[in-house]
Amino acid sequence: MVEKELAKRLVQGRPWHHDFEIVPGVRTYGFYNPTDLWNELRLPPDLSGVSLADVGASNGFYSFEARKRGARVVAFDFRHKDNSGFGLAQYINGMDDIEHHMVNVLDLAVEPYGRFDIVLVLGLLYHVSDPYLALANCAALCKERLLVESYCIDRLLPEPLASEPLMRFISDPARFPMQGQPNDDRSNFWGFTSFCLQRMVEDMGFAVKRQRLWGDRVLLDAERAATREDQTRCALAYGSLPHVPRGESPDDPEAWTLF
Repeated sequence: MVEKELAKRLVQGRPWHHDFEIVPGVRTYGFYNPTDLWNELRLPPDLSGVSLADVGASNGFYSFEARKRGARVVAFDFRHKDNSGFGLAQYINGMDDIEHHMVNVLDLAVEPYGRFDIVLVLGLLYHVSDPYLALANCAALCKERLLVESYCIDRLLPEPLASEPLMRFISDPARFPMQGQPNDDRSNFWGFTSFCLQRMVEDMGFAVKRQRLWGDRVLLDAERAATREDQTRCALAYGSLPHVPRGESPDDPEAWTLF
């Protein structure tokens, strides 16, 4: 553990996202307090023997809280932990047994990381160019419980559009200002209706057991329903079919195989 006064000097003045206490008396003072969402996840107080993946871990609040409850935690982020605040917080709190991998969610795969009992996908999907692929990659990691939280546009739409599975593209605020981009954040690409996210999660082979909608945010708590990859459309969306060579004579109708 790092001495408290040194820890404060290391933390202060940095652009933290998560506002949390790394250790007693050492706070990040970020612009987003994740405590309410953590409580809303309703994870068991004892996670001993449970594996958990935190995809888009940012500064690491959710990873650290899960580890405190005994989970084996693996964190993923598009930044190296030395540049995301995760590594600094980990240096201070001493949770060195949390794995952290620098990988873009669009490149995330089961190999070499394996599968996890619980997968957290919190505040992530609207920041990626291909949210279906991102969700598919996260879902592939999940053996049991998938928790997805995201920006939601239900309240921006009139009925019946708010009840349709719709996505709204968010233009780059640097090039197209005053077009309704949340927080003028260039990393926001999409807004979803809650029904759209529900359908996407179901498309990945999960059943949504609980949905919580507040303001412009939505949380989906889902359990795996499909046990085989061929029970979902993911292979159809991003896979390719094996080549079946044609016969020797191209004039023979039997020489051709059409999928």
